[in-house]
Order: sequence, then C-alpha cells, then structure tokens
Amino acid sequence: MSAHEPLPVRIRPLQRSDLPGVMQLHRELGWNPAFKADGSTLGQRLAALITEESALLLVAEHDRHVVGYVHGEVVTHLLFAGRELLITEVFVVGSARGRGVGTALMAAIETQAAARKCFRISVLNSRERESYRRGFYPSLGYEERPSVVNFTKRLDWG
Repeated sequence: MSAHEPLPVRIRPLQRSDLPGVMQLHRELGWNPAFKADGSTLGQRLAALITEESALLLVAEHDRHVVGYVHGEVVTHLLFAGRELLITEVFVVGSARGRGVGTALMAAIETQAAARKCFRISVLNSRERESYRRGFYPSLGYEERPSVVNFTKRLDWG
C-alpha cells in the first residue's frame, strides 16, 4: 500500500486498553513531557475523561493498532441556544497522515456532535502545525475566524 492510498480504519470510542497506543502517538508527536513515562498520568486523565458525559473520545484503529484519535468537549453556552463541540486534539501517526484517517475521525465526531444536538463545532489548531499549513480543516468545510482571538491564562493550582 502506498503512502497516499487511503488507510482502512475502524473508528470507535476510545477505551482504557488504548492507553499504550495513545501514549505511543504522544511520544511520536513529542507532546506533553509532563506525562510520566509509565503512562500513569495519561492513564488517570483518560480514566476520568472516559466517564465524562461532555467528553467525546474516538480512536482510529488499523490492524488492531491505534493510528489516531480525536478528543472533543461538549460545551453549553448561556448566550447561544444550544451546545458547541470544542475539538481540542486530533492526532494521527505520521505514517497514516494524508491517508484519510483524520478525515474519518472528523466525520465520526461530527456525527456524534449532531447526535448531541450541537449547533457548531470549533477546532483549536496551532498555525505552526502541519495540519494548519496544509489546510486540513478548511478542506473539510471549516472556516478560520479572523475576528476571534484565543486568550489563555495558566492557573498554577498545585
């Protein structure tokens, strides 16, 4: 199979048993050095998120291996008459990028958002990420909002 052929994947809810695959994906991407090497930090977060009603966590599986995942949170707004899905993470292993895995993950989470009666989906993406540079989200119909900025403030609570 060539590097650009679609990769057949099964999209399903993320489970605790996916922890090693998700850890490997995080390691490949070089993300979050705060995670302990034994996986306990990520395992605790994953265990908490799996039970959260507002969390949507899906994995893309190929040949019994996690090749990507998407994490979104359903947020209820006072101002708007409805809920919004905020997608904070869409990660795909390097060997599977450009092969339809991210597109399949996004299609699946969009279906979940519609089932939860979300009126909109927002995606957080860094302009430095490959997905931004190659226009992944606009290719799926997402529009960048030039009039909106994203402010953050770190809270050191412990």
